[in-house]
Amino acid sequence: MDPNKLKVLQEVSYRINPCCGLCKHGWFPQNDWGTCEIQKYEHQKHSGPPRQLSIHKYGRCPKFKAKQNTNLGLFQEFFDAPR
Repeated sequence: MDPNKLKVLQEVSYRINPCCGLCKHGWFPQNDWGTCEIQKYEHQKHSGPPRQLSIHKYGRCPKFKAKQNTNLGLFQEFFDAPR
């Protein structure tokens, strides 16, 4: 990474927040909207098995688990992984 870019990112306290888009449970096939592989719900108007919850990739729930490979590259140091 360019040293000047790194300096500015550090100066502005740049952070990448944990979110569904970086969670191993989130699935986003085409855009910002996807589903959660562990959160399910019973649809009131339809019968059948519980459905996967529709989610936005910038949302987050308490069950967040970071993907093994988040592909953040040189920005990994700015990722605020939950403890």
